[in-house]
Amino acid sequence: MNMKKKIVTFFSLALMGSFLAACSTDDQAKTDTTQGSEPIEQITDQSNAEPQSIIGGLKIIIDKQEINQKKTEDGEQVLHTFTITAENMGSVAAGVGSIDFLLETEDGELLELDHTMAMFGNEIAVGETITGQVSFALEEGQVAKKLIYKPGEEQLAEWDVKSE
Repeated sequence: MNMKKKIVTFFSLALMGSFLAACSTDDQAKTDTTQGSEPIEQITDQSNAEPQSIIGGLKIIIDKQEINQKKTEDGEQVLHTFTITAENMGSVAAGVGSIDFLLETEDGELLELDHTMAMFGNEIAVGETITGQVSFALEEGQVAKKLIYKPGEEQLAEWDVKSE
């Protein structure tokens, strides 16, 4: 009788172990498929909320846009400054910074950030948030059209901007 109980217990444990392993493998497959880059999701809210997008686990919000005059040795420029908040909603740390953004003008020219102005950038832990500014100096006659998020070779998101 004692040997019979051991055999039944052994087979029960083996069966339960197989079941748990199968569940674990299934969960792992689900996790692996969600860790890739997520499609761009433009979020529009009718309650005058700021524009935001979710890209690869990062929720990027354009909090504010300011337009000012910038005096240089060569004359005046129009300075567009954007306050940006990025929240890591993914499952791994992710980086974001001023250098990941470009400004497109109405004539299609892509402008890099103004390196003389305040910048931000850092790796964001899961569930954490970073806020900072990125500024672009436009010459006379240039009109801002879109703020572009391009952290590498590929453009991942864009937002329409005001020009005045």
